[in-house]
Amino acid sequence: MTDLGTFTKPLAYLGLFTLGKAALSLTRQATNFLLPSTLCKRYNPTKTNWALVTGATDGIGFGFGQELCARGFNVILHGRNAEKLERRRRELQALFPAVSVHILVRDAQNVTADIDDVNAEVRDIIRRNNRTIGSQGDPGRLTVLINNVGGETRPSTLLKEYTFEDVQATISRNATFAIQITRVLAGQLEENAPGLVMNVSSIAAFGLPYISIYSSTKGFVDSFTKSLRAEFAAEGKKIEVMGLRVAEVRTAGYDVESNLFVPEARVLASAGLNRVGCGQEIVWAYFWHWLQGLSFEYLPRWMLMKVAAMKLKAIRSDQEAKAKSS
Repeated sequence: MTDLGTFTKPLAYLGLFTLGKAALSLTRQATNFLLPSTLCKRYNPTKTNWALVTGATDGIGFGFGQELCARGFNVILHGRNAEKLERRRRELQALFPAVSVHILVRDAQNVTADIDDVNAEVRDIIRRNNRTIGSQGDPGRLTVLINNVGGETRPSTLLKEYTFEDVQATISRNATFAIQITRVLAGQLEENAPGLVMNVSSIAAFGLPYISIYSSTKGFVDSFTKSLRAEFAAEGKKIEVMGLRVAEVRTAGYDVESNLFVPEARVLASAGLNRVGCGQEIVWAYFWHWLQGLSFEYLPRWMLMKVAAMKLKAIRSDQEAKAKSS
């Protein structure tokens, strides 16, 4: 007969190790919200450097534009609608006259080979701006790329209900464009190092029902973030790569009431920039989102998926009711 006592001590050590590892992980995650950001000191010490934000016409992207300007960066706003971008550019330029704001027009849903022209276009924007304002000392350089563009235009939809075009647009908007523009600008960021690539991810990366395509693209973003970070490190390049995980945010496209757990877009963007320099690959941008996210790490998946399905089904029912009444 096996003596169960022989297993007691090893199991006790294993339990202590597991508990210690969980405690260490929680402590490290919580510490992220206490560490000072290294964004300006490391990537814009001269107050002349540039940041490019994709998907910056509205929502979190425009929030990033506001915060970067407020912190002394010159900013390039990316979007697909030139008129809207120009209005946003003028808005930021009026609020922050000490910095320069320019625009970059590309359709993230329909990526073509002309994405390769972005490198020269960005260089030209910066060169012309430096010449115009007569920069003295250290001229401005692109040091920050924020891959923010994304979103789901058909939330709470069954996979079989998507069209071919729907699938391609969602993948391109949330995954393809980020990897293509990062590929194109990687050389420039290396030249101007130290540099930062920030990829905006989502709680959906855990794999949620009724948004299967969108969830999959955010899982892709997380994997891309980790791979690119490892690649830059292996090559000895001083490029910080980090992923920001976010939950619900009040934006023009997601008009819900803001509260402690649903911040305004600029609040989320500010929180994300405050995490720069924390040393982690994937980090929750916003403290209250992190608290929500702990449930995905420590509660049974079946329970979480049941709650998520209930919420997304409610959204689906609401959309169907609105469609019938319109």
